[in-house]
This record gives sequence, structure tokens and C-alpha cells, in this order.
Amino acid sequence: MDYINNLSLTGDQKKYLKELDEKIKSIMPDSLYRHSINTLEYANLIAKRNLADIDLFSLSIACILHDYGRIFSYEELLKIAKENKLGISDFELSTPPVLHGFVSDYLVSRDFNIYDSKILKAIKYHTIGYCNMSLADKILFIADKIEKGRSYKGVENLRDLALKNINLCLLEVYKNTIIYIIEDNKLMHPDTAKIWNNICGGI
Repeated sequence: MDYINNLSLTGDQKKYLKELDEKIKSIMPDSLYRHSINTLEYANLIAKRNLADIDLFSLSIACILHDYGRIFSYEELLKIAKENKLGISDFELSTPPVLHGFVSDYLVSRDFNIYDSKILKAIKYHTIGYCNMSLADKILFIADKIEKGRSYKGVENLRDLALKNINLCLLEVYKNTIIYIIEDNKLMHPDTAKIWNNICGGI
């Protein structure tokens, strides 16, 4: 757990993260667990390069738990969303790659007794983002897409860019995501164009 020991946090915060790490390691498939920790590591690296005031403890929790919803089947997520009336749109309910994020905030609150709105929002929107994202949410969104376990054309350039200009990196990561969706003939979230325009306007 050196990645936790290396975080600039208090002893109690590190203790909490280690306990959280042990819990998710016992319930997540190894590949998903490793992705979660890789996301945490890269998010911490990006955060260190940004001289803004970031709640690293909350960000670390969000990184570790952002894909918690993926341990549930699509059918389970659908049932949970409907039974608990989570207000998820028909598009999101019918799109498995997106649904896990929109249910994960509820699951994290339910199963880990986490109610911090910053953490839950970052988890909920880590797949598609939202307009005017906070710095911490940008970091999670980007780290999830470019952590060291990811392998695709241009990812090394994105990693370098994330450490130099996070807003420009956000633009490029989102662009890559849109191109991937189009080239693979996948469904695009209805908010995608709005978020893209917002990101472009913010550069």
C-alpha cells in the first residue's frame, strides 16, 4: 500500500484509505481493483502538479470507489435504479457502460456510509463529465481515462499533457472519447454536445 503511504494525508486519513483498499480488494475482480488503484495514483500525480487547493482525501476516496458499480451486473443495476427511484434517464438506464456511474453514487452511499456530496458527484459523473466540472472532478475524469493500465494511441501524450495543462488535457480526453464513440458506432449521451461546448468555451 505504498501508494497510500505516499499521499500527503494525515495518519487517520491514510488508515481509512487502507481499510477501504482492503475492502474493495476483497470484492472487486483483480483487473478492476488494479484500475481503481492506478486511477488513484495518477490522480495524485496530477493533483501535485496543480497548485490549487484540492481535498486530496475526498479525491482519493472517489478514485478508489469510482467503479464500484461495475461489480454489479447490468440487471442488478437496473433493478436498483428502478426500485430506489434514482431519477436516472431512459437513455442512461438503457446504456450499460454509462449506467454504472449513475448508480455508483447511491451504492457507495449505501454500502460504505459515504455521504460527502463532492465524493458522490465525482463518482456519478466520472464517465461522461458535466458542465463546469470542479478541478477534483476533472482530475478523476482524466485519471480514469489515462492511468498507466490504459493502452491506446495517443495515451502517452495525454499523460504528459495532464501534468502541464489540465484544462487542455480535459479537452483532448473528451475529444478522444467522442471520436471513439463515433468510430465504434456507440450511443452518445444526450448531454455530450452540451458538455463539449462548455469545455471548449472554458479554454
